[in-house]
Amino acid sequence: MSAYGKKILLVGDSLKVREFQNELLREGIGVTLIPDPKQALTFLADKERPDGIVFIIPVYWESVSEFVKKIKEDQRLATVPLIYLGDFIESNDQVILKAQGVHTLTLGPVPTQEAVRFILSKL
Repeated sequence: MSAYGKKILLVGDSLKVREFQNELLREGIGVTLIPDPKQALTFLADKERPDGIVFIIPVYWESVSEFVKKIKEDQRLATVPLIYLGDFIESNDQVILKAQGVHTLTLGPVPTQEAVRFILSKL
């Protein structure tokens, strides 16, 4: 099944976000950029359900953890795929996120195009 035409919410405030946005747009994915999880919750409250929510190197772990909890509690959003891409994600944090149903990938030396393929495979 193709991800073409799907819409995602891209959450992050790093320079990497634009790089991912451009690559996702090339793949035919609609992208809405939101700088942080708190603003994303406000945005999601009265918008159409996205096909996926992607965190790109979020600054505050606590914000992501709280966001995931609130999304999972919302019946309308509970089944939306959540994807976390981090520079250096600690293994314990990754285990916690995976237990909450979040798909995780540590970027490290992974090229943007490969990370985008990972995102598309989870939508």
